[in-house]
Amino acid sequence: MDIGRELAAIKKQLAELQRAARLSSASLDDTALLVRDSTGSLRAVVGQQGDGTTAVNVVNGAPPPAPATPTAAPALGGVSAGWDGLFADGAIIPLDWARVEVHASPDTGFTPTTDTLVATIETAQGGIVYIPSTVPLYVRLQARNTSGAPSDPTAQVGPYAPKPVAGEIGIGEITETLIADGAVTTPKVYANAITTALLAAGAVDAVALKADAITGKTITGGTINGAEFHSDDGAGGLVDIENGTVVTTAATGWKILMDPSQALPVIDFLAPGGATAGSINGTGDPSQPGLNISSGPFTDGAITDWRWVTRSGADGPGVNGWITTRVQASNPSVTSGGTLMLQPAAAILAVVDSSSPDPSTILQIEPGLFILDEGRMLLEPPVSSSSTLYITAKTGHTGNLIRAQVNLVDRFIVSAAGAVWAAGSVSAASLAATGAVTGASVAATGAVTAATVTTTGNITATGTVTGDNLTTTGTLTAANVKAGRVNITPSAANTPTSATVTGLGIPAGLTPRAVACPSSGAPGTQILGVSTTNVTTTSMLVWLTRTNTTATGVDWQVIGI
Repeated sequence: MDIGRELAAIKKQLAELQRAARLSSASLDDTALLVRDSTGSLRAVVGQQGDGTTAVNVVNGAPPPAPATPTAAPALGGVSAGWDGLFADGAIIPLDWARVEVHASPDTGFTPTTDTLVATIETAQGGIVYIPSTVPLYVRLQARNTSGAPSDPTAQVGPYAPKPVAGEIGIGEITETLIADGAVTTPKVYANAITTALLAAGAVDAVALKADAITGKTITGGTINGAEFHSDDGAGGLVDIENGTVVTTAATGWKILMDPSQALPVIDFLAPGGATAGSINGTGDPSQPGLNISSGPFTDGAITDWRWVTRSGADGPGVNGWITTRVQASNPSVTSGGTLMLQPAAAILAVVDSSSPDPSTILQIEPGLFILDEGRMLLEPPVSSSSTLYITAKTGHTGNLIRAQVNLVDRFIVSAAGAVWAAGSVSAASLAATGAVTGASVAATGAVTAATVTTTGNITATGTVTGDNLTTTGTLTAANVKAGRVNITPSAANTPTSATVTGLGIPAGLTPRAVACPSSGAPGTQILGVSTTNVTTTSMLVWLTRTNTTATGVDWQVIGI
């Protein structure tokens, strides 16, 4: 056998096998091929399905992007809705896109459900569908993929009212713009339909009409007399004047009503449903009237007719100003909420509640003066190198910089010269003043420094106490000064014996110096000597030598310098 020739033949067969289609002869016999993504999630089933059918079934696909906002318009007996084949934010159509659902409802802000689904658009080029209806409709779109996953719904459009079909044209719905010129001829006009009964004698005279006053569709010049005037542009815009009251209506349904015939003239702004959005009306004494601007009534809590009201101008002789507040329309004595008031000599910002027994909180600004009544002040400054509360008095100021009282009794004062006075204790990590410091007691965890320090209590500091004058009727305590007594019983006559003192607590960084003195009436005779050694900021040894073994108290003092 030629081994070399056999190996060459095998190599050639392997190469041909690699170039061949790998599944050209493969088959799925009564089973399915599962397709999974990189996370192991099932994305498709190819072959035999669970219900016995054979198909390619795509599952667990990500939701598709939302379609672009739909178009809609009134249609005969319904509404038309369309999709232009685009997606929100310029998104690209995914390969597993299936269709776009068309949802419609007479309710604004509705959520698409199976009940609101009225049609589908199956082509990616978009399309227009017809929705039968007898009421105005809002329209939204929602896309789905082949896995059945829905996209976010689009914003709604509408409402759009259906166009009437034959037999459904109501009174007043045929306007001038719907009738072509020359469409109404003699056969369609009843003989003598327009008679003099429609015009009172003398209603139209030469004064009221000039020679060319009536031309085609226009009336010009002269005066139109009568109690009523009605104008209709045929597109929903109306103007009605009756007995001095003017009502203008937009095609959207919004109205402005001007009525000067009331005791005080008023302009109302009315929403399409008839609710009052706001009003402008005169107020006050007719000799010096003012002006009110108010919102429409709304509900907050138990009260259903709140209004925000802004009143400005005169309010009777000698009274004028500007105020905004919230009042109950049916009972103006009921007020609640923030109030802003401007007067000739003051500005006031307040929070009021007529139903509360507590006083209102009022910030009043007068020339050169701020007054905060029935309120506290909380300052929460940002991170800054500037002062949170900064007081600067002009040269020549002699009054106090700060004065605090309780029940009209002084509790804390900072004078113009910088002197600090407190009725109670003064406590601080450290206290430094170029003037006097006066208090019932002064306590600081750091140093106390002042020109004079006066207290009827104690002066306590863990640091130094510095002053030209230090006066206290209590105790003066400093962290660098420690004192005490230790009792020592000699171990034998004429033998030095020591005792350890601990817990000195001299501040770190200071050098401790110690002295000792026996508390005895026999110095030099029975007590031969006392001393200290091994002095640190935390402990030391105190020594005693006697001619006998009598227990003796030794007073000691340590000073950190």
